[in-house]
Amino acid sequence: MGKKVVLDTNVWLSILLSKTLSEAFVPLIERKEISVCLSHQLLRELAKVLTYPRIDRILRGAGVTPEAALTSVVRSVRLVRPRQSVHVIKEDPADDRVLECALAARARIIVSGDHHLLAVRKYRGIEILKPREFLQTL
Repeated sequence: MGKKVVLDTNVWLSILLSKTLSEAFVPLIERKEISVCLSHQLLRELAKVLTYPRIDRILRGAGVTPEAALTSVVRSVRLVRPRQSVHVIKEDPADDRVLECALAARARIIVSGDHHLLAVRKYRGIEILKPREFLQTL
């Protein structure tokens, strides 16, 4: 099993909608070079975002339904159940769910494009990196 990582919802969207990130991340996941962990809370957030009209339109334009996209994500992750709540991101408390997921998974890295999370940089030994920064560490 590869490095345990948590991908934020915005990174999942980029993987699903962008050929560049898809080509970078999908092989890593398929070859098990990274083990992606996701909580039920983050999965619900992704499911909701995939139904936004603009996102739905882009997916369907590529011949993919939001349901199929979500199924592909579920098949590629290890679901974890956070046991503790954290209160770190005052500006956007929903971002704390990403930290909670990483703690539950014992992940060493969070990959995110969210400026609130990126401003933290490191939390309890968990690095918070942009996708490009993460890919450069491999």
